[in-house]
Order: sequence, then C-alpha cells, then structure tokens
Amino acid sequence: MTTRNTSAIYRLRVRRLKRAFITGLGVILIASAGYTGYALANSSFFELEEIKVEGNNTIARDELVALSGLRIGDNLLKVSCDRAARGVASQPYIKDADVTRVLPNRIEIKVSERTPIALISAEGRHLVLDENGYCLIEVGPVAAESWTLPSIRCSSEGMSLSPGEQSEDKGIMAALTLIKKLDPFFLENILEFDAPSAEKLAVINNDGLPVYFGLPEDLDRKLQNYEELLIKNREKCNADTLNYVDIRYDTQITLNWK
Repeated sequence: MTTRNTSAIYRLRVRRLKRAFITGLGVILIASAGYTGYALANSSFFELEEIKVEGNNTIARDELVALSGLRIGDNLLKVSCDRAARGVASQPYIKDADVTRVLPNRIEIKVSERTPIALISAEGRHLVLDENGYCLIEVGPVAAESWTLPSIRCSSEGMSLSPGEQSEDKGIMAALTLIKKLDPFFLENILEFDAPSAEKLAVINNDGLPVYFGLPEDLDRKLQNYEELLIKNREKCNADTLNYVDIRYDTQITLNWK
C-alpha cells in the first residue's frame, strides 16, 4: 500500500470519528436540554402564586377565579388560558374575558361586564337585561321593585330566557332600542314600556296614558312629537283627557280623546 493510500484512509477514519463524536454529543445535549426543560417545567419555579382580576365591578373576584378553574399552586406552564377565559365568560354578567400568563408565577384575568339597562316582566317572572338583550339575572318580585331600571312588559314567549342567553323577541329589542335613545329627561315621565310586539310598542306615562311608538324607526321625529304633545302640553294632553296617543306614523298623529 502506498503512502498516499494510507494517508487517504487515515483522513477518512478521522472524518468518520468526528461525525460520530458530533452526533453523539448532539444526542447528549438534546437529552440534557430535554431533561433540564422537563425538570424546570415541573419544578416549583412556575407554581402559580397570584391571580389578579381587573375590570369586575359587579361580580366578586372569588367567583371569577372559581369559574376560571385556576388554583394557587398550579403549574403556570400547564394552565390553559383559553379554557380559563371560557370559564370566566360563562358568568352572564361578563361580556369579555382575557386570561394571560405573567411568568414565572402570576395570572392576570381582565374582564368587561355587561351593564343592566332594563327589567322585563311577564307572568310573575322578572329578568334583568343589558342593552343587547342578554339576560343577566332573574329576580323575585320584591327584589324587582328595588331595581331602578326601566320596566318592560312583554309577551310570555319573551320570558323564555335563562341567564346568559340573548333575547330574540322583537318587542323587547324594540323597547331596548328606544330606552337607549332616551335621556333621563324623558325617562322621568315614563312608568313602563309595553312591548307585546315591535309594531305595538307603547310607552306608558306616569299617569297611565299609553303612547304608541311602534317600530324603533324615525325615533327623532317620534320623540319630538312626544315632547311637544305630552310634556310641553301635559295640562291638556294627559290620561284624564285621552285614552291613548299614537305617534307611530309620520302621516298623522292620533289623539284618542275621552
């Protein structure tokens, strides 16, 4: 064997040994990193020590934490923030919920709450709704009287709601649209809203006079007519002189005199 062949074989063996060494070293490093990562992930370093809740004004912090399913001592790396957020959002008062990890040992829960805007009633039941028609809570007759919210009389079908569900009743939704349009000046003159349907939506004044508004359309005109007839001219137009007032149509205003 020539000197040249011996040198080539030697270099080939060296290259193979280098590759084997590098491969073996890589396997050792990967295994070591994996073990270190596993040990770190399961160590007390990432144990949950603090759960911070922001944005809640109505619902107690402890209730939201319980709904999240989070517990002090949980491994922060194994917590599902999406699942925790869905749990928090299952509370009817919660509009949006966001759950975030703050390494190494804190969770932040940020919520926005729904705002009660009206109380709907029928057949002895009373439900509190937000502006989008979501049912927040059912209350008893005594508790219903303590709520200083506009009251809506609706059909029995409109009461087929459970907390967390959104109303699809057109009469209720028409009443909510009107309530959102009214300022305190108008609301002071209103006893309740009668909403058997959107077309028959009526405002019941404090003196008991029904005023038909109908569909939540052209509300600026209707409110102007209401103010001119029944607020500025209330001495003449009231429950003692009228059976009802109909301002649903822009072609005419109906005053049904007694």
